[in-house]
Amino acid sequence: MKTLEQYFQDQPLLSEDTGPGTSPDNLTSAEEAFLKKYLGVGDKADAHAARIQTVSPEQVMAGLQTTDAAASESVPKRAAPSLSSSPDASPPQKSLREQLELQLIGFHLANQDYALPIDVVQEVIRAVEPTKLPSAPAFLSGVVNLRGRVTPLVSLRMLLRLPPGEDRFIIVCRHEGLQVGLQIQTVSTMHRVKQDRIDWAVESLLGVQSEMISGLIRAENQKLITILSLDHLVQSLVIA
Repeated sequence: MKTLEQYFQDQPLLSEDTGPGTSPDNLTSAEEAFLKKYLGVGDKADAHAARIQTVSPEQVMAGLQTTDAAASESVPKRAAPSLSSSPDASPPQKSLREQLELQLIGFHLANQDYALPIDVVQEVIRAVEPTKLPSAPAFLSGVVNLRGRVTPLVSLRMLLRLPPGEDRFIIVCRHEGLQVGLQIQTVSTMHRVKQDRIDWAVESLLGVQSEMISGLIRAENQKLITILSLDHLVQSLVIA
């Protein structure tokens, strides 16, 4: 059975949708807060678009369609969500514990397994070079203008204090009005998980890093799969 990464690599690239330009008129409140925090851009931004590199990434996966299969050789696709409509809309992250089953996209990083709720995943692209930010924390690799949106690129290796390595893909997520790219090693598979296999009480197990993790999945092979908290990550990027 093919992995998701193998499937994506075998598919023709999707057509590029550059979207609207990054301008003060179409920034979300989260984007404004991020730019103000890291670039000193005020309410009346003037030339910040010229300071952020616009990229034309190779898209290897559009947002996934819900299916009953946990993993398949023929993963269906749907069109990428429109970025210009309801830019501040976000999936109901707080309701994850209330759902009978969760669907997540899994990925590897430093030989460890991680996952994100499928509703927050917008697309997966190949690695791109970001514009570096002055005085940014080590985990913030930089920022790009991706399909017309301000997009911070986050090194999960640095954030989670994992060993160094090559991250060849970026999972692009959309949450609370901010588009964020998470640099990863490889995508792996889709998970369909019942609530009784998820442990949400992770504070006592993971210590100082627990704020970045919302839950742990007990996989059938006895491995633990870490569910990352996009809520906390976005807040750390926009709150001064």
